[in-house]
Amino acid sequence: MQNINNLLNKDWYFQGFNGVPAVLYGPAWSMVRDMPNFLGFGYSACIEYFNNDVCYYLYAWEDLNKIRDELLKHIRVNKNYLEFLLKSDEKICKSVLKEYKLFSKINLSKAPVKKLFSAWRQANYLYAKLLSVSHIVEGFTLTNEDHIRALIDKSFPGDTQALLILTTPRRHSFMSTEHHDLCLIARSIKKMKLDKAGLEKILDNKIINKEITNHQKKYFWKLNGYTSAKFLDKDYFTKEIQELFAKKVNFEKFIKDFENLPKRTKEKNTLLNRIKDQELFDLLKISDTIFVIHDRRKEYMTQAITYLEAILGEIAKRFQIPLMDLHYIRPSELEKLPKLWPELKKRRKSSVYILFPKDEEILLTGEKAKKYFEKLEKNKNLEKVSEIKGNSASPGKVRGIVKVCRGEKELVKMQEGDILVACMTQPEFLPAMKKASAVITDEGGLTCHAAIVARELGIPCIIGTKFATKILKDRDIVELDANSGIIRKI
Repeated sequence: MQNINNLLNKDWYFQGFNGVPAVLYGPAWSMVRDMPNFLGFGYSACIEYFNNDVCYYLYAWEDLNKIRDELLKHIRVNKNYLEFLLKSDEKICKSVLKEYKLFSKINLSKAPVKKLFSAWRQANYLYAKLLSVSHIVEGFTLTNEDHIRALIDKSFPGDTQALLILTTPRRHSFMSTEHHDLCLIARSIKKMKLDKAGLEKILDNKIINKEITNHQKKYFWKLNGYTSAKFLDKDYFTKEIQELFAKKVNFEKFIKDFENLPKRTKEKNTLLNRIKDQELFDLLKISDTIFVIHDRRKEYMTQAITYLEAILGEIAKRFQIPLMDLHYIRPSELEKLPKLWPELKKRRKSSVYILFPKDEEILLTGEKAKKYFEKLEKNKNLEKVSEIKGNSASPGKVRGIVKVCRGEKELVKMQEGDILVACMTQPEFLPAMKKASAVITDEGGLTCHAAIVARELGIPCIIGTKFATKILKDRDIVELDANSGIIRKI
């Protein structure tokens, strides 16, 4: 049995977001089991703390640095290692999604309980397998991004445009591809002079109906989050297009910018040719690969949640247990239902899941969990701070009213023009981000969700502030300068 008190002596990176164990159990196991099994290196432990569907995911800096060193060592020894990572990740993701789609052929409402249990365990196993390669993302980004920014500034002093161009991916994210496809449908609707029509009239048009139907089938999962799955129907996407018209969004500009990727890639290559620092050149090359793996991970994880939730939802119905409570069960405990229900309620209020290699895990609940997490946390007195610094992810300056959203339930606070402040953003934050005049996050790198979406929306974004959600409060007025990465309370 591992001594969890030894973990208290380590330095941890805290990643906070909305999440539940049922959707994060597989990813946690992949860090300590699937990644080491496939790549030969990984994490020595994973800690997840849950409090009413808010999760803190902990990475040991010791592990992050080791993963970075192992990655760089493999790249030095094998010039084809990045290509190996790309192809392996793609192969694993596609094979896992193919297996997941077999679950959709199961009539869950008629399946025996044993089959449901077996299916959910298999879904968790596949979820962990899905991330066998992609857990290198944090090992590289969290340990290298500040260094990359410093090297770019050294090569191009004070040139924020150079930073943005050099860190712009060579390919589109799945989110920008989805939005581009939606904008193309909006263009078709406008050409048919249906841009002011109601939902029913738009869908009455056979050509448009077919385009929206195909789009819905392809992206119905896009707002799935780490707390639940959300099935989006045709009406949702039609209303999203209507919103583009109502807000007079220049979707033609987005289409043009999207299709200008070859031009931006050419600009990037021009700047790369000017770089004399071999270390910076190599790190930017790795960063391009990491972006692809990171984006693919988000895309396939978001889809996988659909299948995890469908099976667990049916189990919840069978045992008449609220799904929000069942989210705190472990795959090995399914046979303990329904007697385990009171325990699951306690876990929802406060629980710590600690996972180690060799399939060893420890679970703390209630006060034990709270006290253990408090010992891990290194709180600082931040009340008197008036200036916050972070990293620019999307340029621009704006002044506005702050809305701090630590979870999906708080997103209803967002009004048009507010500045969204969050630990990190997830797919379900998208509607709120569309209302925002700017975005500030505690965490994230240049390939994070907030950075990508903010660039697409053309709004300023500062990431990696570490403490913004603790310093800023609802209704604070701030000046945000995303060119320099500075936020000032007014």
